[in-house]
Amino acid sequence: MSLGVYIHIPFCAAKCRYCDFNSHISDYSERKLYVSALCDEIRNFKNDDMQVDTIYFGGGTPTILEPSQLAQILNAVYDTFNVDKTCEITTECNPATIDKNGLELLRSSGFNRISIGMQSANDDELKFLGRIHSFAECEKCVRDAREAGFENLSVDLMFGLPRQTIETWKTTLRKAVALSPNHISCYGLKIEEGTPFYSMNIDIDEELSRDMYDICDEFLYKNGYGMYEISNFAKSGCESRHNIKYWKCDDYIGFGAGAYSCVNGVRFSNVRDTNDYINREGKVIDKYEQSEFDKISEYIFLGLRMVDGIDLAEFKNRFSKSIYEVFEKQIEKNIHRGTMIIKNDRLIIPKKYLYVSNAILVDFV
Repeated sequence: MSLGVYIHIPFCAAKCRYCDFNSHISDYSERKLYVSALCDEIRNFKNDDMQVDTIYFGGGTPTILEPSQLAQILNAVYDTFNVDKTCEITTECNPATIDKNGLELLRSSGFNRISIGMQSANDDELKFLGRIHSFAECEKCVRDAREAGFENLSVDLMFGLPRQTIETWKTTLRKAVALSPNHISCYGLKIEEGTPFYSMNIDIDEELSRDMYDICDEFLYKNGYGMYEISNFAKSGCESRHNIKYWKCDDYIGFGAGAYSCVNGVRFSNVRDTNDYINREGKVIDKYEQSEFDKISEYIFLGLRMVDGIDLAEFKNRFSKSIYEVFEKQIEKNIHRGTMIIKNDRLIIPKKYLYVSNAILVDFV
């Protein structure tokens, strides 16, 4: 069985104003205890039958750990699973939290893909977001990663920011492309309850955000980056294999505080509180088997985020029924109004409607 592994590192040097992820500021002692608990959790899962072909370290900020600690965690995965020789092994990275020596250690330890949180090329925008790095530090991090041997490199960008203009967004896109990453993720800002931005009553100009999204798609396409999912663009062959697992509802295991897993249609998650996780006070807090309808609904909702949509033959093979047996009326309605098409036996949301796809996909939940 092919499996993805997700490792959650819930620590940051500072909490960004937009972030509602399970993360917090920590000290070295807490991080050391967490790494030990995390390695124990991974090794206690022992199962040599599972072939792991993607590993992803997310957070938080994984690179706030010592590179040797990240290598220690990765070794625990190798000790526990049958890891494919071509496994995609990614870590997220804040440019201000690692130097060239650290990147070299990560590369020599087996990490072969790095995702750098650039967010903007404008230092004023970065400061307003609560980021701790400058764009110059991001440029240096990219150079150091390349020199350390990372051939597969991604950067994250954000649009729809307060005080961001079309011109500053275009500048960010130009400077991002100048770094020659293999992959670029572009996310529209969302104001989540409980974040500093929420308490500041920040408003998002939805029309401006849509314009920025269209500019992004056009500019990146002209520069060799194809959109393969709503928010993700890549040079040919450099799509994120791990994230595609999520969108195709393939199996994955999550380790760490608050991490989620889904294996054979069974979902389970870990306790979110880091101290509880370290002290082993009830690791799994939620476990349930999805109904057949929930599996189908999720498969459609996530699969239609991708530009090439859903393979109808693959759907039938997976669920032993045609997609029309479940959602015929909904599909016919969307095809009639042009928000879905059938092309090469695939159900697709045309690119011009992807930005508002949630309003379309509500019919399928």
